[in-house]
Amino acid sequence: MKRTIVTMLLASFIMGATAQTENPRGIYKMVTLTGKVGEVKAPFDQYKICTDSLTLMLSVHNSAFMINDNDHKVFDYTGDQPKDDNDKSTLIYDSNADHFTMKWWSTNKGHLYYPENDWCIEKYEANKYSETARLAFDALNMTPTIDKKNPLLGTWRILGDIDELRDVKEMLPKLHENYESSKYHNSFYIFAPNSFALVLLGRGGAANTIEYNGKNGYKLNKKTSMNVKWLNKDRIAIEEHIDYRIDWKILERVTDGQSMMSRITSYITKRK
Repeated sequence: MKRTIVTMLLASFIMGATAQTENPRGIYKMVTLTGKVGEVKAPFDQYKICTDSLTLMLSVHNSAFMINDNDHKVFDYTGDQPKDDNDKSTLIYDSNADHFTMKWWSTNKGHLYYPENDWCIEKYEANKYSETARLAFDALNMTPTIDKKNPLLGTWRILGDIDELRDVKEMLPKLHENYESSKYHNSFYIFAPNSFALVLLGRGGAANTIEYNGKNGYKLNKKTSMNVKWLNKDRIAIEEHIDYRIDWKILERVTDGQSMMSRITSYITKRK
């Protein structure tokens, strides 16, 4: 009996030790940073999105978020020691599906937290989100499907603005023709069950809570009401109040079935 218990404990220990050398895969939140002033609670609302093809960083400030490829590498386990004194490569260790530690060489000058010409250590944990980050990830990871009860749900690209809704048929060909050169190229609205996001592909966006008023309207953050006019099942106009006039933002449903996170990953990968 004692031998069985010892064997089980040893197996558990070995499995636990092995688990710390896995490649991190998933979404992780920075929980501590060790640098210029020692170890502190994470001073930034920052996340690493670890995949087999690239690592993205998402940072949140108020309702806005930025997403980029500043690490330029896949986060695979490396161990906690550089190859030699001249090796300043980023190190990934103590890593599995639940957490990982990142050690990187900082050359920042005069930064409040990052040291100059020394190692900086960031610890990350999975399944931790601020309220805004959770709203953003809910929207970014949602797979668009048409919901008969709430047809607003899904991903919509912004075609452009028009002054008068009665002119929409005349304006649509021009909006499509000028789309790629317009300020709205690669800009999207995402209507998720509990969150709304404006996303600028490759840059970031903003996320808010949302309440739906049937299919003809919605409210952001319990205060900003927006009216919706349906032009057809895949095209809508959203009322906008600008100064003392009313304009309309024209949106077209995206029907390729991709989540926005998948779209962002593909976009950044192709851009490399």
